Amino acid sequence: MYKRILIATDGSDKSRLAAQEGLELAKALGAEVLALYVVNEVVIASAVRQLGADKKEVEAKLQKQGEKALDDIKEMGEKMGVKVEPVIRIGAPANVIIDVARTENIDCIVMGSHGESGVSKLLIGSVVQKVLYWATTPVLVVR
Repeated sequence: MYKRILIATDGSDKSRLAAQEGLELAKALGAEVLALYVVNEVVIASAVRQLGADKKEVEAKLQKQGEKALDDIKEMGEKMGVKVEPVIRIGAPANVIIDVARTENIDCIVMGSHGESGVSKLLIGSVVQKVLYWATTPVLVVR
């Protein structure tokens, strides 16, 4: 059925729940897991433009958050006996998720029902909605 599962995370509580579900699915199926965190290029650009922040500093801070989120998933996977390959990319989250799913021969994308919130969500729209609309890979959305 599913041999390669992509778990998309933004480090939120909903993403952690989705990761747990994705890891349980992977364990049951004997599937490989690729955990993906996308450093959002819109957030970087906004911080630079509105706050006058240094692009490299903002990018490094977001990258560090991504590493922590991926480390959490990797640790959850180790406890369950599931190997997790962590991947960080920079770009528009929905586009990157879809591109990685295609290029890495992913059989199923797992993601939380909510992640970003507030103004950020209004500006860039729901990542989940975009992935559901554009992905050719099955998508499991965890509430």
